[in-house]
Amino acid sequence: YRGDESFLARPYTGPGHPNLEAHLAERKITDLIQAQFHRDLAAVQSDIERVAPAQRAGLAARAAALAKAIHEMPAVPMENFRAVLPMTDLERDIFRLQAAVWRTQGKPTLRTWSANRWDPLAPSDEPKSGSAAPVADVHMMRNEYRAGVFNLTNAGEQDLTLRLRLTGLPGGTNPACVRVHQVEHVGTLRFTSVAAALPEAQRVGDDYLITVPTGMTRQVWLAFRSHGLAAGLFAGRIEIRGKGVQTGAVPVQLRIYPLRFPDETTLCVGGWSYSNNEQMYGLTTANRDALITHLKEHYVNAPWASSKALPSGTYDQAGALLTPPDTSNFDSFVALWPKAKMYMVFLSVRDQFSGSKIGTDDFNTKVGNWAHFWAGHMRALGLAPSQLGLLIYDEPHDKKAYDIITAWARAIEAAEPELVTWEDPQPKENKDCLEMFASVDVLCPYRNPFLARDQWYRDLFLEQQRQGRELWFYNADGPARSFDPFSFYLLQEWHAFKIGAKGSCFWAFADAGRDEKRRMLSSWNEYPGAGNGPYCPMYLDATSVTAAKYMEAIREGVQDYEYLTMLRKRVAERAAQGVDKGDLTAARTLLATACDRVLSGEQGSNYRWDETKDRTIADTVRIEVLQALTLLAKKAK
Repeated sequence: YRGDESFLARPYTGPGHPNLEAHLAERKITDLIQAQFHRDLAAVQSDIERVAPAQRAGLAARAAALAKAIHEMPAVPMENFRAVLPMTDLERDIFRLQAAVWRTQGKPTLRTWSANRWDPLAPSDEPKSGSAAPVADVHMMRNEYRAGVFNLTNAGEQDLTLRLRLTGLPGGTNPACVRVHQVEHVGTLRFTSVAAALPEAQRVGDDYLITVPTGMTRQVWLAFRSHGLAAGLFAGRIEIRGKGVQTGAVPVQLRIYPLRFPDETTLCVGGWSYSNNEQMYGLTTANRDALITHLKEHYVNAPWASSKALPSGTYDQAGALLTPPDTSNFDSFVALWPKAKMYMVFLSVRDQFSGSKIGTDDFNTKVGNWAHFWAGHMRALGLAPSQLGLLIYDEPHDKKAYDIITAWARAIEAAEPELVTWEDPQPKENKDCLEMFASVDVLCPYRNPFLARDQWYRDLFLEQQRQGRELWFYNADGPARSFDPFSFYLLQEWHAFKIGAKGSCFWAFADAGRDEKRRMLSSWNEYPGAGNGPYCPMYLDATSVTAAKYMEAIREGVQDYEYLTMLRKRVAERAAQGVDKGDLTAARTLLATACDRVLSGEQGSNYRWDETKDRTIADTVRIEVLQALTLLAKKAK
């Protein structure tokens, strides 16, 4: 193992690294960025293989030189770094070569094409031969949100700045019912880059500016908001102009059905944002207001607070309340969310309360008086005690945790049965957990094992539902950027409706990931990250919140859940009114089969975004629900 002594005489020619830990961290990040560059270059090299042999040699030589440059590239400074492609001049050169290959293949400078908004999009993806002309076709009710997309591919020698203008829709040129977003490709820690971030396009006069780097494809996301619009079919267009490219247009077909989406949704939606704090995880004093506004716009109506919101107070030896709990934090939390359906609090309890162990009379008295106080405070605020949800102990999975929860839940329920005891258990068996399950109001299974484990696991929760417990779903997998927005986020709401669940939660709306020293990261640069993060379904940094496809998928899923709820209600109403049985039978069949049709392409808990699947099915079924609701509304008249 020692080797030849002459090796010791060889001079070391590289730079010295006095801090090994810092060097290894830098090396890890550089490896990740190099891996992305190699993926970019591999796509170019694949295209070069399809170029005529006479033209291939020069392009292959450029690709080889770029491969050498990737191998030898220096570390990328991380200060203020955003992993938005192209990340460096070297990556720009890779995409310039991609554009050169496309021109060699005779492809036009600008191509405009269609894609499904939930399908993955690589930075150099291009339209398939013979694909249909792009069109943004959106079906929706009044008073809701939906989206359409189209793609722009640049084979020119330079980056393109395109000017987009929307005409022909209600509200005139660039109407308020549409927001234009430029989809960014962003590098990730454990996956290829993802086209998910949705910053709003810059507005200049009557135009939106969209940049399309050379050799890349840019997706344009059109966010439709039908609030205040009348029903009808509207044919508009997106005019596209740019220097050196032929003027074009993308047709927009917006169909508003004669139905109104409700102002308040049925499904409880939350995500452990802990906004009762000024700073926690990725939430800061500078981004908190923007984060709360963003969550409200996406139907989050069951916000989460930390245990700081519900302090204990003090008690005498007999358990009587001496000093009432300080309500200021909870009151501020409620003021931030004045229209919430539920106020969820993670208590994070132990096996005692105010010096009294679980199972003692003193414990039961003290917890009961604590519950009396907070139920009374809810009433004083004009809220029902049933709007306060209490997560007693997080993710219990053994008897010790079950016993703690059972003691707390029984003491709370005995004193104030309107308060909602809520648990997210992860049982490993189906016996020790039963007493605890029976002691709480809501069980929220982790959707991953609910999908992946054997049937006994699902039966365990479904049997509790038959016995009177309410079910919710939550998911806490990571890293979120590698997950398919369609499978992981949107379909959770369809699955919730299928099993009769009343809520949907995700860990965590403010967790943007952490580095090795547990410092929070910006969603725009997860390369220094450690652990399974990031988790937040938007792009979050210390001062801003940017929309992302993940959060848009949650919003659309909540709306889909509401569609199904509306259809179920309408069918029941029309049945009582004696509507034609044929129309009612068709609606009932749709209601009975909708969720299975939408969920049929899913394989267990596989959420990878690079899996090939039919992501159009939810829209297909949703439009059928729209049509059924419209027909039943007409029959009622």
